[in-house]
Amino acid sequence: MKRSINKAGVITVLLMMLCAATTAVQAQDAVNYFYEEGAWLDINDNIGDDKGPGYYQYPLDRQLRRGTFDLKRLTIFEEGEVVVFEIQMRNYIMREWPDTRKSEDQGFVANMWDIYIDIDGRENSGYQMALPGRDLMFSGNLGWEKVVMITPLSEFELFDILRNKTDELDFQNRVDDIVYPDYVRVQRDKMIVKISKRKLPGISERAGYQCLAMGYSKIVSPNRLLNRDVRGFPTQDDFGGGHDSYGDPPVMDIIVPEGDDQYQLLRDFRSEPYRENIRYASVPFVFSGGKKHAPGLKPLVKEPAATLGINIPPPAIIPPTTATVRPISTPKQTSPAKPAPTVTQNSSGFVPLKPAASSKPKEGFKPIPKAPDGFIPVKKKE
Repeated sequence: MKRSINKAGVITVLLMMLCAATTAVQAQDAVNYFYEEGAWLDINDNIGDDKGPGYYQYPLDRQLRRGTFDLKRLTIFEEGEVVVFEIQMRNYIMREWPDTRKSEDQGFVANMWDIYIDIDGRENSGYQMALPGRDLMFSGNLGWEKVVMITPLSEFELFDILRNKTDELDFQNRVDDIVYPDYVRVQRDKMIVKISKRKLPGISERAGYQCLAMGYSKIVSPNRLLNRDVRGFPTQDDFGGGHDSYGDPPVMDIIVPEGDDQYQLLRDFRSEPYRENIRYASVPFVFSGGKKHAPGLKPLVKEPAATLGINIPPPAIIPPTTATVRPISTPKQTSPAKPAPTVTQNSSGFVPLKPAASSKPKEGFKPIPKAPDGFIPVKKKE
């Protein structure tokens, strides 16, 4: 009997603890997982377009099979205070080199990605040029506020490389806006990256994105930043199909909004032997729903061409003037006119005028008396 009572008590205590734990779990804030409420951006890319502007060739290294740099899908969603970037490729992501079995710190070897984020979605805001070595700029007067660099290197090594790249001073002004992943995981053909929202202030479902799929190479120079280059003919390490001058974007695949074509976007450039003469290709951002512009944003009012950069105040509003009502003045009474002098029948018709009054003074003009002749002594005062 005592044993049954003890068992019942233990079961009662366990049930109470289970109910308390369930209540505590239900009291927590709901986490927005991807398959629960939807993603900020979920876009599919064409398969087989890993040719850049349409004519790039893979390096001669046979370990890099066709499809290694082919984007298939990009999904961005939030998990509480974390933003998740899920990049899906056509082939399995290479985790080590087949000949040496060597890998890198992050667990992959051949790929690298740049994810540019336009947080506010407004024109004339952010950086319009991509990172050095990409030879790209962004269209629509839009710019990026943050960029996520996903490389095989560790965060510490990547930090040192970026801080020591001092050959371009303008790049050092943008280093603080380069974000390093907090979590990197390779899952077959997917690259899963997680970043805290504290590193991306203001990010929301209204942000725009652009993902550049490139080849990784541990080379840093004035013209390259950890990416494989493009040459006239493919080499063991670099892509082919470009020019041996500057200006070819070393990007094999990107995401595009609806209505745009990747080949047309990436081939609209002019390569030159001097970098100051290059005409760069322009790529757009992709917003929620595959759109080219941020949802719900009205176009900004452009300033007149002759007054760019000048804040023109709005026209002053002048209230309508009310007419003042004046009192009606009564006309003054006029005295009747004097009757004209009557002319008798015997008169000649001439009426003499009255003589005008004389203005001569009564006493008249008195001349000053003449001084006496001779010397008159002046009496001395006592």
